[in-house]
Order: sequence, then structure tokens, then C-alpha cells
Amino acid sequence: MERTNNSEPFKERRSGVDRREKPTSPLTRSSLFGSRKHYRRKDDRRRHYFVDIYSPLVVSLFFATLVLSWLDALLTLKLLDAHFQELNPVMDFFLKMGPTAFILVKLAMTSLGLTVLLVLKNVYLWQGRIKTAVLLAVFPFLYLVLIVYELVMVMNL
Repeated sequence: MERTNNSEPFKERRSGVDRREKPTSPLTRSSLFGSRKHYRRKDDRRRHYFVDIYSPLVVSLFFATLVLSWLDALLTLKLLDAHFQELNPVMDFFLKMGPTAFILVKLAMTSLGLTVLLVLKNVYLWQGRIKTAVLLAVFPFLYLVLIVYELVMVMNL
């Protein structure tokens, strides 16, 4: 034991294990009630790290993509009524079960994929060239292009 300035014994409370060796799991109590918005150390900037609170922009992109996915599903059903064909074999399988199953599965799959992207938004892909968060911004744009294409087809019916 060491002594402090006021002559009281000092007891070492650290375990000697560096908590930064592995990232904080996103499935902890802290992930629901935490306060981490960004990395805390410069060394962590290029490492995988999780945050507890997401920026309004990232959350907006998440929900915008969900809304656009739902709109895509509705336009797809409209086009199918006009004798168009679904090219995605997975979604075609669920279309054969009915429109409700199709929409629910489409939204569930989109939600799951977006949730994974949201949790891993600070991970670098392709040998550090691009952050996963960029994909959260790309998907609404791609859905917008698809929806414009579908709207043009619907208007030409």
C-alpha cells in the first residue's frame, strides 16, 4: 500500500485490465441509458466503437429509409395489380402468401438490416475506406430513385 498526502493508506482499486481492449457491447444496460455519442480518445477513432445516443441525422435517415421502403412496397403492389412481375425471388415468395405478408416481411427485413447498420455505424468497411454510416445516407437516396422509377411506371399505366 502507498500513502497519500494526508497520511491515509491508499488502496489500489484498479484491476489492471484495460477496458478499452474490447468494445462495449451494444446489448447492455448502458446502451439504453448511456450517454456516449462519440469516441472518447483519438486512438479509438479508427477502431470499432459503439455509441449509446445517435445523432438526429442518423435517426432521421433510419426512419426515412423505413418510410421509403413502405412506399416502395405499396407501389410494388400497385404495379403487380397491373401485371408487372416481382424480380426479387425472396420477395416473390412472400408475395405469393399475400400482400400483408409481403409488406410485413419487407419492413421487417429492412428494419433488421438498418438496425445492424445503425449499431455498426462507426465500423470502417473495405479496408478503412468508408464508414458504415455512409450506407445509412445512401439507402434513402437509392430508394428515392427506385420510387421515382415506380411512379413513372404507375403514371404510364
